[in-house]
Amino acid sequence: MKVRRAIAALAVVVLAASGMEGVSAMEGTATEYQRRLASSAASLPDAPQLAPGDWLLIVTLDDQRLIACRDGEIRAVYPVSTAANGAGSLENSGKTPLGWHRVCEWIGGREPLGRPFVSRKPSGKALPPAKWREKSSADMVLTRILWLDGLEPGRNKGGNVDSHDRFIYIHGTNQEQLLGTPASHGCIRLSNRAVAELFDLTLGSTTYCLVLQ
Repeated sequence: MKVRRAIAALAVVVLAASGMEGVSAMEGTATEYQRRLASSAASLPDAPQLAPGDWLLIVTLDDQRLIACRDGEIRAVYPVSTAANGAGSLENSGKTPLGWHRVCEWIGGREPLGRPFVSRKPSGKALPPAKWREKSSADMVLTRILWLDGLEPGRNKGGNVDSHDRFIYIHGTNQEQLLGTPASHGCIRLSNRAVAELFDLTLGSTTYCLVLQ
């Protein structure tokens, strides 16, 4: 109950960020609010022990943002699309799982932007930028994949609620026009340039991901 209250309180703070565009801390745009958010998430009772240099990605379903933090500082904020079906962990639910995860694999680092992936393997020619905003029902995985592994048994790890076995990724999309709204089948979509940037930022570092309602 203590953990749930802390997460709920953090989620309320997150709502204040609604409407933010993608930003980079290297441009000096990190706010005091964002620093408090990063610090609060890392201090939750069930948070993994972050070592210096570890990354923390905070995904908020209510305002459809991914906040990338390192050493208590915000490095980037991106609009995302999580599941159109909302939050949930059951296999075949088409929902985005909540809670603590870790990135267990980075896939596609040598591929051009827009490269499609099928079963995590490059497949076909890279789509040009004009094809990254298609009005299509196809849910393509493009450019890069960060594969998530749940850290909370019974919630997002093990049995029929296992995020890794459900193939929950952070990945690029062919529906960038929908970013900022729930639209995926469970994964966390980013723009193709954003997912390539996030891939390069976090590759080789321990990277945790906290998904909040």
